Parts: sequence; structure tokens; C-alpha cells
Amino acid sequence: KGCVTIEDPQTVILNAPKESSAIKNSERGIGHSVHRFTFSQVFGPETTQSEFFEGSMKEIVRAYVNGVNGLVFTYGVTNAGKTFTIQGNSKDFGILPRSLDVIFNHIRGRHYLKMNFKPYLSNDVKKLEDAQVKQEEAIKTAILSSLKEVSDQILPFLYTAIKILSISCLIIELCLCLGLAEKNFVPLDVYRTNTHQRTQASVWISFCEIYNEYVYDLLNVLSTSKPQKRRVLRICEDQGGSSYVKDLKWINIQSTEEAWKILKIGNKNRSFACTRMNEQSSRSHSIFSIRLLRLTDEHQPCVLGVSELSFCDLAGSERCNKTQAFGDRLKEAGNINNSLHILGKCIAALKQNQNPKMKPSYIPFRESKLTRLFQPFFCGKGKACMIVNINPHASTYDETLHVMKFSAIAKQVIQTILPKSFGYFPPKLVGGNGKPIVHFDANTSVDDFPDSTETSTEEEVDITILSHEDLLKTTENLKEKLVAERQSKLLLEVKIRREMAEAMFRQLLETEEAWRQVILHNRLEDMKDSYEEKLESKFEMYKEAIKKHAYVCAMEQIEDHYVPIEEFLAEQQKVE
Repeated sequence: KGCVTIEDPQTVILNAPKESSAIKNSERGIGHSVHRFTFSQVFGPETTQSEFFEGSMKEIVRAYVNGVNGLVFTYGVTNAGKTFTIQGNSKDFGILPRSLDVIFNHIRGRHYLKMNFKPYLSNDVKKLEDAQVKQEEAIKTAILSSLKEVSDQILPFLYTAIKILSISCLIIELCLCLGLAEKNFVPLDVYRTNTHQRTQASVWISFCEIYNEYVYDLLNVLSTSKPQKRRVLRICEDQGGSSYVKDLKWINIQSTEEAWKILKIGNKNRSFACTRMNEQSSRSHSIFSIRLLRLTDEHQPCVLGVSELSFCDLAGSERCNKTQAFGDRLKEAGNINNSLHILGKCIAALKQNQNPKMKPSYIPFRESKLTRLFQPFFCGKGKACMIVNINPHASTYDETLHVMKFSAIAKQVIQTILPKSFGYFPPKLVGGNGKPIVHFDANTSVDDFPDSTETSTEEEVDITILSHEDLLKTTENLKEKLVAERQSKLLLEVKIRREMAEAMFRQLLETEEAWRQVILHNRLEDMKDSYEEKLESKFEMYKEAIKKHAYVCAMEQIEDHYVPIEEFLAEQQKVE
């Protein structure tokens, strides 16, 4: 119905159909009926998978084989062709198998076939013992043997997928520690012959999904005889703060065909369901990761670097009134929409924080499993590519408009390239027990990386040009300084505690003396009052006694000198 029009290779125009909410809002003066969006590159429905790969993935894969981590994720409404874009089918491969083909062409002739070096945590490598290598081989054999249980038509919806409009939006034009300019890359066709004699490469893959905010390993072999509950995996962080999925299976692969088989096995275990808008709707976010281990070409290889390329097939956002979802489907849709909403909040916060005039806002990476795994790429630790798939049908116009608005915000995010010194430190090598082991060759430096970008003479010297032995000596010196500093801090703490204890003891003595004086003063006052009361009572008693004595004496004197009136009168008459 002409809802979507490609104006030029970078611009798309959306015209609201009559039945959409957008046209109704525009009639009421809210919003517009026509929207124009600009992207890095626009691919029309006539674009082939090969053309799309050349136009969107070429630089990502180039950076990856040169040691830069990469993330590719598809975004769009349900039934927009996101899974088809990444995986394709057995007749028309998507960007994932095509990327694998380029990787194996790049390492042809120097493929490390053993399994004794395995990815560990987020960016480290574990050296396996012979028994552990046999265990890895058994796990791989068990997974591949389960392929016969998988139907060749595992994804039938891919063969009948509608023609879609795929918009590749390279929103994160950055990488870790390398300045990616076109002149620094070797054309992909040259990868077949341009080999590096001193390096080997080992390829490992993993496949997991985030379903209802729980992480599951899609390569877990479950028994078909009786139903088993899938194990929930945890997302952890290493010492550098990078997130990884704990206990996720990493499988060593020797060819693109093996990777395609493992992809089909993982799709068998992935959560799909039928909705009104999609016969085979992805109900989870799936993440297919490829790790490339770079090793020295020696009798006892050493690890030079690790790079990871992840393909994330995001579940499509949907409206429940259109998909007629209820029960489990309704719960799944709620979790899908919530994780995509948090992804939108993170990208909006990143865009806001680019403005120096505005107060930096909190980026809610930890509110969702998906954004926790995306955080390193959004924070400058890798190169990312966002592919927006839209369905030009009028029935999904409102959802498509929301997707395009989100993509427009994402395109405005400009990532900051981390300093070069962050990218070239060799990964930590651990033994089968998980403890670090150090036996790097002192003569091996980062300059042995194939096709690495040369550092400009005007730039700051990279400290990683030092040999491993010098780096270890520097580390030991720093450890000694740290121990000495801790000892001085401990002595200072003991001294301060002693001084504080003495001060507190003196204060206690002074307080005790003050209270003693107060108590003594109060006691003297009480004794004074008591004595005064006793003296007053005795004084009153003496006064009463004196009065009584004076009265008695007076009465005795009166009795001694008493003359009866008759005698007095008689004597008076005699005198007269």
C-alpha cells in the first residue's frame, strides 16, 4: 500500500495508512502522517543475502579477524525476517554462515586443530589437560550425533519468508584500541592467501538464549526418553567488569559445515511458538558467539589474543491484541517487550550523556540480562552493528514506526574509542584447575598479530610493546610496592590506634576524677545540711531546757520570798 518508500540509499519515508493509529492522531493534531528516517545504508526487498553481507558485515568481520570484538543484533517487530537475515537457509545463507566462511578462509593453512586451548570467562584462555581434551571431544561428538534427530526442515518458515526491507544501521563506528580506516584493511578476497607464518588460530562457538529473563544453553544435550528441566545459567562479571555467561558450553569447530550443524541443533532447542502474526515466532533472544584464539606457531603455542563476534537475534516486539497472545505466550511477550524497552532506555541514556550541558543520567544496563551482555559494546569495548528489519505491510505500521523512531535515536549515539593501551594486553592463561599459569615467550610481542594497525609516531607510545618478561618484572615491582605500602599503612593504623587508645584512657581518667569531685562535693553538702539540721534541733532543745530551768528557778525564788498578804499588811501597819 506504499507505506514504506526508499527515497535514496540512506533515507526511508513512512506514510501512515488510513487504518493506523498514526493517521488518526495526525487528524487530531498529534504527530505527523509522514516520517523521514536516515540511516547508514538502506537495503530494499530486492537485495540478496550476498549483497547485504557485503554492504553491512564486511568491516565488522575485518575488524574481528584483526582482534576487535564485534556484536551484530537484529531489531524489529515480529515476523519481520530477523532470523532469516542472520541465519538464512541451506540454499541462501545469512550473515552468520557467511561470516564463518570468511573467518575460515582467513585462517586457512594455519588452523590450530587441537582442543587444549579453550575460551575461559570473558576474555581469558584455559589450557586443558589430556583428560579434559578428551572430555571436550566427547561433548562435541555427543552434540553432533544428536543432529540426526533434527529434521532438515527445522526452520520451515525461513523458506517462505516474505520479502522484507532490511535497514543496516551501523550505530557504533568504533573498536577497541585500533583506529579502523579503510586503508588499514586487507580485502576479503586476499584472506585466502595472505597468511601469517608465526600465528595459528583456533575457533570456538557457543549458542544460548534469553527466555523469560532466564539464560539457557542451546547446546545442552537433553535425553529424549524422558523430559528434563533445562539448567538456568547465570551472568557473572570477571575482574575487568566484563559480563559473561557462566558454565556456557564452548565447542571447537574445524569448518563452516560443523558450525552450521551446531546452529541447527541449537535452533532445535530454541523457544519457538505459533502466534497470529507469525507461524514460527522466536520467543527468546538468541546469541551465537564465535571466539577466535590467536596462538604462536611453535611447539608449545602461547596465547596472543582473543576476539569474539556475537550474533544476537532479538525476539520481535509485538502487541498482544494483534498476536492474540494469552497464557505462556502473553508472559513471553511481556518479557520480550520489557527487555527491548530497557534496551531502548539504555540507548536513550547513552544519547543524553553525550550532551555536556545535561547532567549525566543513569544507564540501566543491569535491569535486563540482554543489556548486561550488550554493556561492553556500548561502553567502547567492541564494534557493533544494528540491523533493523521492518515489514512494509500496513497492518504492522504502528509497530514499525516505533521501531524506526527507536533506531533513529540509536543512530545518534556516538561511542568514545577507548585508549589503545586497553586492547593489546594478552589474555590471561589459566590451567585446567582455573589457576593462572605464566609461561609466555619473552620474545613474543603484540607486533606478531597479523594485519595489526601500526602506531603513529606522533601518538603516545604503547606500553604493551614491552616483552612479557618485562611486563612480569613490572608487575612484581608493583606487587612489592603494594606490599610495602600496605605495611606502612598497617603501621600507621597501629600507631593511630595506640594514640587513640591513650587519649581515650586519659579522657576516662579525667571523667572519673571529675565525677569523684562531684560526688565528694555532693556528699559534703549533704553532710553539712545534715549537721545544720542536727545543730538546729539541739539548739532548740537547749533553748527549751533553759526556759524550763529559768522557770523552775524563778518559781523556787518566789517560793523562798513569798509572804502571805496578811503578814504583809500586818507589817505595813506596824511601819506606819
